[in-house]
Amino acid sequence: MHAAVFYGPGNIVNEEVYYNYNNKKGGVSLRVNACAVCGYDARVFRNGHQKATPPVILGHEICGQIDKDIHVTNTANDAKADTTIKAGSRVVVCPIIPCIHCKYCYNKKYNLCINLKEIGSSIDGGFAEYVRIPQEILKIGGIVLVPDNLSDEEAALLEPLACCLNGFSHMRWPIRSKTIVMVIGDGPIGLLHLQILKRLYNARTILVGKIPQRIDIAKSLGADKTVTLSSDASDDAKSNKNNINGTNNAMKKILDFANGVGVNVIIIATSNPEALGFALKTAGKDSIVNIFAGFRSDNLISLDPNWLHYNQISITGSFSSTPNSLQQAVRLASRGIINLSRMITHRYSLTEIEEAMAATDEYHGLRAVINDF
Repeated sequence: MHAAVFYGPGNIVNEEVYYNYNNKKGGVSLRVNACAVCGYDARVFRNGHQKATPPVILGHEICGQIDKDIHVTNTANDAKADTTIKAGSRVVVCPIIPCIHCKYCYNKKYNLCINLKEIGSSIDGGFAEYVRIPQEILKIGGIVLVPDNLSDEEAALLEPLACCLNGFSHMRWPIRSKTIVMVIGDGPIGLLHLQILKRLYNARTILVGKIPQRIDIAKSLGADKTVTLSSDASDDAKSNKNNINGTNNAMKKILDFANGVGVNVIIIATSNPEALGFALKTAGKDSIVNIFAGFRSDNLISLDPNWLHYNQISITGSFSSTPNSLQQAVRLASRGIINLSRMITHRYSLTEIEEAMAATDEYHGLRAVINDF
């Protein structure tokens, strides 16, 4: 089959590779229809990552067609219901491969599995004509049928939507109508968080970003307040004031919107290491800061424990998703509650994988999708 094989930082090669259709380990074979390029993929291509051992095929935001009938368990709302998905059906995949047996798997927190593996990192992923889905994913209900009213490209974005929903699922702060929530990051993940906040919670939202075109999209999606850090930083630079991560102008706009007392919930949807410092400067008392994005391991920040203690601040993280979140993502997108098509701005063939990685790495548009194999 044709595949884009990652051999190390800056080295990805389009080539023909052997694909075993009759893997004795079980699972199912998927013909890939579309695979979106995650920011993680672009960072791995640029710098490598401890989770991805070359040579490996990247790509985990996958929509494809299965090669045989499969029996899966719908785990939504803890109600086990076995269903059959017919050969040739379009499906979307939860890319986590849990061990099934550890204490986290026992509690259905499969994304926290002690022995977790992942499609597109630990094993070959979706930047190829075919991808094998291990039987562990079938056992947890990690393959979900794609409704007819969603395109292949939209379906590829169901996985990142599921990751966003997973983050909301364990937030301590109850988000209600008019709760003030700030999203830091104007990329597709930040804009998916924004849609969830407006469509599901009717929250009062602040979107913080740096790219004017993305800020315009945030406004069209209903952001109540937008703050463009690049312009604010340049204003402060003229007066030699804090022009890196928490500009006076930006913080003033945010605090004014939050009635001078700070934001209730902050979601960090960017890998920019300055984002956490900015979040902590605008967090209100009894607030929660969710670190959604991954950072480089050397991006450390000092925290005043007394400030956390006396202001009752909670800092949480969220990682990947579970089949429950993926099933919820399918429902929300198929009903038109969340618009995935707005997130897709670039389309490439597999032979253009390096261009797709560059577009993602350089923040061109929003999501790039490989749709021609």
